[in-house]
Amino acid sequence: MKAEEKENYTWQEFSEDVEKIVLLIKESGREFKNVYGPPRGGLVLGVCLSHRLEIPLILDAECITEDTLVIDDIADTGFTLYPWSHLNFIVTLFYHRQSIFVPDIWLREKKDKWIRFPWET
Repeated sequence: MKAEEKENYTWQEFSEDVEKIVLLIKESGREFKNVYGPPRGGLVLGVCLSHRLEIPLILDAECITEDTLVIDDIADTGFTLYPWSHLNFIVTLFYHRQSIFVPDIWLREKKDKWIRFPWET
């Protein structure tokens, strides 16, 4: 893949987006007992939101309940998050229109370029 086919997403953008997500979650009026982010891409966001929302991070998908905030870096195809889409509040940084569902909150639309997240470099 050529370098021009990738979009760099920076730590600064990530930090700003975490704060936006925190505000949007608070504005939603929803309260969560814990947060789950699928490893790898969701884990970084999950840790940050766990701290900012002062709720535990769970690492085992079998512990997800209806009171779990489920997050990930991107809903690209949607297959990773789909199992929880009917029960849980889903938040992603990026959303791609090809995804089989739309997250409750998403901040950026993925276009044709591959997103290079800062934790992948």
